[in-house]
Amino acid sequence: MKKLMIVFLFIPILGFAQTKKDIFNPKVPLVFFGADYSKVQCTKSDEFSNKPEILRFFVDANNLIDRNWKHIVRNKLDRDTVGWDLSYVTNANASVDWQKVFSDNIDYTISDDEIGGMIKSLNINQAKYKDCIGLILVEENLCKTKPLVTIAEVFFNINDLNPLLIKHYSVKPGGYGFLNYWGISNGYLLIKTDKLKKEVM
Repeated sequence: MKKLMIVFLFIPILGFAQTKKDIFNPKVPLVFFGADYSKVQCTKSDEFSNKPEILRFFVDANNLIDRNWKHIVRNKLDRDTVGWDLSYVTNANASVDWQKVFSDNIDYTISDDEIGGMIKSLNINQAKYKDCIGLILVEENLCKTKPLVTIAEVFFNINDLNPLLIKHYSVKPGGYGFLNYWGISNGYLLIKTDKLKKEVM
């Protein structure tokens, strides 16, 4: 009897363990946390000008998502509503040293293990978003040489902060001006989200 009581006491604390299938389950609440540029690299270094302004771009890129693609996130994930909280990536992006953002490693990527660490370092309020699935875009490489943008679309269980699905994409940038040229890639990626159903169902 004591063992059973211990088990029941722990259930409310741990919450439910979401699975990949729940990514497209409208009954499971989902929260979009924005685009995380905290580990991004811009390559090659000498092909970028006005380098200190890259931190402003991180803010503007998330504002671009906020203004234009909320309905896409909802529709592609089969939900009437999606939670929206960009504060955590805003803090992470603001902590970046712009001098370390630029490199000559045009094949730079971020490993899945490192992405797992990035999720935990966001310090998301797990009590506030208990039993929700989280979604972030991990920006990997803005490569002017190729040119390509590499981004990881990451779904994770907020209860334990472990990834449920990490999907890496390479997107050809395009658009007028620095913000649109690099930032619109996030919209192209989000439009493809529903194609992940075949992988998770």
